[in-house]
Amino acid sequence: MAAPLEEPEEPELLLLREENQALKIQLEATREAGVQALRWASKQLQEAQEKRAEELKKFHEQENQDIQVLNGRHEEELRGRLQRSKDLLEELRTKGVLLVEMKMRIKRMEEEKQQLLEKKVMLEKKLQEVVAGPEGDQRYLHVHEQISTLKEQICHLHRLIQGQHRHLHDVIQEAEELRHQLQQQEEKIEELGEKVALLEAQNQELRDKVRFWSHQPKKKVSTAVGMDPPRDLGVSPYSMLTKLRKQKT
Repeated sequence: MAAPLEEPEEPELLLLREENQALKIQLEATREAGVQALRWASKQLQEAQEKRAEELKKFHEQENQDIQVLNGRHEEELRGRLQRSKDLLEELRTKGVLLVEMKMRIKRMEEEKQQLLEKKVMLEKKLQEVVAGPEGDQRYLHVHEQISTLKEQICHLHRLIQGQHRHLHDVIQEAEELRHQLQQQEEKIEELGEKVALLEAQNQELRDKVRFWSHQPKKKVSTAVGMDPPRDLGVSPYSMLTKLRKQKT
């Protein structure tokens, strides 16, 4: 018995089957293009991240070096000002000792002057008594000479005391100027100390950043991911459809 003949497919069904096959090929081509594009984009992103990490590392290293240089300058200035402050303090102590000695000297000179004045007054009273006595001439001359000598001593001592007062005034002004300079040095030292502390904190922060970017793990590209740019990237799915059709035939 002869086998029954297959009925020819209807044109609509045949066309639908061909369209379905074409859609499958188109889908496969689109998927292949997407995979290649994704692989290439992933590779480019990884390279960009690694480049950015290296740039940040170099940037922080340079910034760290700049801060170290600036910090070194501040520390050197700080040491100089500390030494200057120490010298000023020693000079101020010396002025203080000198002031005490000068005040004591002036006090002794004024006491001596007061004693001479009292002696002069006493001799002047005695001079009046001598004039009235029987031996007035000789005694008068003697007492008068003593009074004259006392006057010279008092005038000389008065000039010395005035000179000492002027010198004392100058030393007091010098001491005040030293105190002012010392205060300025202390304020600058405090300011520099704060700057050094701030720069050290920034320096530590930058060192941490450099270590962070230095130890960033480099992502390995999967062996399934192509290292070369996709040759069909940017080609339309229809062009890849034609290529796949040729491969299937």
